[in-house]
Amino acid sequence: MDLPNARARNAAHASATEVASLSLAEYGDGLRRGTIGATATVERLLATIGQANDTLDAFTYVDADRARATAAAIDALVATGVDLGPLMGVPIALKDLYAVDGMPLTAGSRVDIRECTPAQGSIVRALVRGGAIVLGKTRTTEFAFGTFNPSHPTPRNPADRAVHRMPGGSSSGSAVAQAAGLCAIAFGSDTGGSVRQPAALCGVAGFKPTAGRLGLDGVFPLSPTFDSPGWFAHRVADLALVWQVLSGTRPVRARPLDTRVLGRPDAHFFDDLDADVARAIDAAENALRKAGARIVPVALPPLTDLDAAFGAYLAAELVAYLGPERVRANLDRMDPVAAARITPGLALEAHAFLALSHRFKDVAKRAQAAIAGVDALLTPTCPRIAPPVDAMLAPDKAAAWSRDALRFTRPGNLFGFCGLSLPVGHLVATPLPVGLQLLGRAGGDSELLAIAATVETIVGRP
Repeated sequence: MDLPNARARNAAHASATEVASLSLAEYGDGLRRGTIGATATVERLLATIGQANDTLDAFTYVDADRARATAAAIDALVATGVDLGPLMGVPIALKDLYAVDGMPLTAGSRVDIRECTPAQGSIVRALVRGGAIVLGKTRTTEFAFGTFNPSHPTPRNPADRAVHRMPGGSSSGSAVAQAAGLCAIAFGSDTGGSVRQPAALCGVAGFKPTAGRLGLDGVFPLSPTFDSPGWFAHRVADLALVWQVLSGTRPVRARPLDTRVLGRPDAHFFDDLDADVARAIDAAENALRKAGARIVPVALPPLTDLDAAFGAYLAAELVAYLGPERVRANLDRMDPVAAARITPGLALEAHAFLALSHRFKDVAKRAQAAIAGVDALLTPTCPRIAPPVDAMLAPDKAAAWSRDALRFTRPGNLFGFCGLSLPVGHLVATPLPVGLQLLGRAGGDSELLAIAATVETIVGRP
């Protein structure tokens, strides 16, 4: 048989697939065998986005023409036997912080930021070079600074068709697009929990690598110190595959759960949980213990006054990037929650900023030492299930919601950990999603993903 000609004939008749139903490996296998077509799949996704986005509001920009052209090129390459790698033909969505040549970038703001938007960077270049198909941009809260903007549109959490509920943030559009099956992988960013928390609230998996492991050139910054790229998927294997492509690392071999020691923080991380969150986390812990995991208490550094300091530090870094003149001139154009959060950055003096930087490095060093005896930490991702958006429209309530909903993810950024969230609400049939957070030591990204894959085999997927 003439293999390239056979592939060409198959590609002409290849079908679309529901990307949410397949792993990336299964999708890639079907693409290369000629049973799945990139063009047919993209056409199905574009049709679904066209039908659903008026309600979900996950995408702020869809580049249908470019997606179709890229898909056709991928099908042609596959037909001739060219293989660009594991992400070839994979339809992806990018948070509106990622610069893509020819696409708008607003960072979720009404402020004109064209003078300070970055050029397309290393992550997007790697994705495009590997044959990923960019469908478009997803909604973010303003400058990714917080989880909710009362004066901006908020994507609808697909977990509840009757009530408009919080999707989490700031990577809200990407989490919603992933949960609704509008793409195969959705990219966000995580500075204080902005991937893990919306993953938990929307019922998908979300991964935040160690800050600094992947280049953030080409991504509009909130905090160069604490920003991490991140992405959403329906399974850990897909999170890991993207990590392997972008980091150039090989996967870590999974170990049986009865050889693992998981740490349970003895303070802060289990305080004041919604009842459904507590039930789901207890069920996950019990399942892991039954499977042989040792779960031991861990004492982490206290976070008493660091929360407010963390916010001021982020604000100062954002002000430095935007420029204080632009910030002062546009405060009234910003969402009130975003404006209130960025304002302290105008007043933080250099000596205070440097003192905070030293404190953060010290607390991260102590946190790394505290988890030396465990393979990963185990906590709830978010203390709450998704509340109705209408209950948070007052700026003070919106700000309080952000502080509360991120209190279990933010320490992971402060401590320099890598982290991910897995859905576990299905273990006790909670009406809305619940996330289990796993945190790993700095630089232990591949190891954490291997642990998460084993945990996923025990807790299952919704």
